[in-house]
Amino acid sequence: MTIGEGTRIHFMGIGGIGMSGLATICRERGAIVSGCDARPNELIRRLQAQGASIRLGHHPDHLEEPADVVVYSAAVSEAEPELRAARRLGGRVMSRGAFLAELAADRLLVAVAGAHGKTTTSGMASQLLLQAGWDPTVIVGGLMRSLGTNARSGAGSYLVAETDESDGSFLHLAPSTAIVTNIDREHLNYYQTFDRLVEAFQQFVAQLKPGGRLIRCTDDPLIRRLLSHPRQLSYGFNADAEVSAERVTFTEGGSRFCAVYNGRPLGTWTLQVPGRHNVLNALAVIGLGLTLDIPLLTIRQALAAFQGTRRRFQVMRLPGDIRLVEDYAHHPAEIRATLGADAAVGRHRLAVFQPHRFSRTQSLEDEFAICFDRADGVIVTDIYPAFEAPIPGVSGERLAHLIRGHGHRWVRYIPKQELTAFVSRIALPGDTIFFLGAGDITEVCHELAERLHAPAGAAG
Repeated sequence: MTIGEGTRIHFMGIGGIGMSGLATICRERGAIVSGCDARPNELIRRLQAQGASIRLGHHPDHLEEPADVVVYSAAVSEAEPELRAARRLGGRVMSRGAFLAELAADRLLVAVAGAHGKTTTSGMASQLLLQAGWDPTVIVGGLMRSLGTNARSGAGSYLVAETDESDGSFLHLAPSTAIVTNIDREHLNYYQTFDRLVEAFQQFVAQLKPGGRLIRCTDDPLIRRLLSHPRQLSYGFNADAEVSAERVTFTEGGSRFCAVYNGRPLGTWTLQVPGRHNVLNALAVIGLGLTLDIPLLTIRQALAAFQGTRRRFQVMRLPGDIRLVEDYAHHPAEIRATLGADAAVGRHRLAVFQPHRFSRTQSLEDEFAICFDRADGVIVTDIYPAFEAPIPGVSGERLAHLIRGHGHRWVRYIPKQELTAFVSRIALPGDTIFFLGAGDITEVCHELAERLHAPAGAAG
């Protein structure tokens, strides 16, 4: 698909991180962008500042001006009158995943897939190709702090994209390079069984273009056993990985390690993002750089320059020695990794968690009950539904009860409307307070920062 000056594109659900990225690229290519969403947010305001026409809510009247293409997100119901009107008008109507595939059709696609680590890994990969001077197109599921955006249109031949397996949309893609970070029990509301989820990842790898390459994390036993390709490179901490790390040390703000490639030392590397999981993400990108024959010095400089993405261990330092950590972690494995990435010694850790989706909370409740062990205290609030209908008996209050039943010494359920006031009352000097979740828990984090007189945008 040729997107150029004057192409009219309408995005339904334009405020989502993936949809806003696509809309940004289209605007930068000269398209006339319109869209709609349920409520305003920062991403919508950014697009409006770039000239996009965006309305709140959904209504067939939004299509009074004919669009060449209408793109809709997974959050938009097939029964939505606006979407049905778009189909009746006879123009091109495409899902977000199908539209991304068309944007990528004439590029060399580096696609990052996996249950966890996709945003940081795709951000690091984008930083690498930018550092190399390759001017890539970028679509990342978070605002990169070094770029100030989640997407850019580049003139180079490469496109780096964070994929989405949640609705199977990554199966529209035919990458030149696929990075698969891990497979976990996620999105079973869509796949119904874990076997079907695994089969989707196998199909994704099978769709690599001729001559393409798989970069896979063999610390993950499922990937090690079930995902392979004739041209592949492995990374991980395990002894058999082709790209691995030794002598890893962690600081409050990052890490330092020695990289090894097939037994050959690659020197010392530093990261500005903390945690063992981010060392693993960096190993994937070192592997990418090696397969693309990018000079080792450039790879090292790119990873050292990567500042992370918003809502991924984003630290705010408040007066009175209180720190807030905002993180998108919404799966038990991600929560463990985020709490484990905090290298500060002697601080009291309080986790404030907003469960995301009723279906995920129900299917993973046993794992959620045991993933907060590194926190001194846990506050659970109401479930963010993400367009799901409530499931009887599934609630934030029940999850707090399960965490308490696991033996955690301090657990509270606090309704969301009471959360800011409650946390501000109990916050003490020396506290690190984690705000965890993929919903709108970020608003509470910033409300608290304002209440405690901190500059909400100040990152540590």
